[in-house]
Amino acid sequence: MSRETVDVLGVQIDVLTMPQALKRAAQLAQDGRGHYIVTPNPEFIMQALGDGRFREVINRADLSLADGVGVLWAAKFLSIPISRFCGLAYLQAWVQMVLSGIGIILCPRSLTSVLPERITGVDMVWEISKLASERGFKVFLLGAAPGVAYEVSRKLQMLYPKLLVVDVMAGPPYEPEAEVIRRIKDIKPQFLFLAFPATEQLRWMRDYSHALPGVVMMGIGGAFDFIAEAGAINAPSGDATKARRAPRLLQKRGLEWLWRYFTQPWRKQRIKTATVDFIKIVFNYKLTRLSGGQAPR
Repeated sequence: MSRETVDVLGVQIDVLTMPQALKRAAQLAQDGRGHYIVTPNPEFIMQALGDGRFREVINRADLSLADGVGVLWAAKFLSIPISRFCGLAYLQAWVQMVLSGIGIILCPRSLTSVLPERITGVDMVWEISKLASERGFKVFLLGAAPGVAYEVSRKLQMLYPKLLVVDVMAGPPYEPEAEVIRRIKDIKPQFLFLAFPATEQLRWMRDYSHALPGVVMMGIGGAFDFIAEAGAINAPSGDATKARRAPRLLQKRGLEWLWRYFTQPWRKQRIKTATVDFIKIVFNYKLTRLSGGQAPR
């Protein structure tokens, strides 16, 4: 099936709305082959710049969804033409950056002309679970701290009583990977949610997608923690703060990062990477591309 994608600093993102993404996920679940879905955010893209193997695994995904307002902003900002004269181009780029940044808060729809929608891992867990309950697909939950996946299963099945959650496991697996893979093969779920750190979940997708025919793996990072309102698995020792999503208003206005800055202060460096550093890289790339340079690596 043909795909329309947008390149954001070397990472390919599918141009899809949520309904279109779900339709594509259902098709993947029914063709009998192994597949995987990724949800790149600015932090993913920043890591991909310095890690070619990481970027390659993302770009080989069967579905790549924009998880982050920053990704929508970058796609929009990079699509706006600027002058070929360097001095004027620099000024234009600055003005475009400021106006598009203001647009994130005042008029979020202004960002959707290139990538139509932000599709988060958390939202996909809910929506794919709904899809699975309607189509009879089986779901396997793998990842997060002990007990978290079970709580996620309980919440999903309360909302979707027909949902078939066939197994839950904490992780990265505390059992040998070969045993986990054997269990997945025996159960044959159509969807396998991987709630691992980014590098680990991409390794799983790279190593096992072809070994699990009929299974669609999806990396969802900390989505289980948000759904179960549990402590983040990568939080510092002694931090018992529960993971909660930002209020809807902040999500819509592109300010979810600010919520995390105050509720999960141990993420400060990661938030800086995904905001300040990401904006600088995108801005510089736009000017570099004008002069015929290559995307930053």
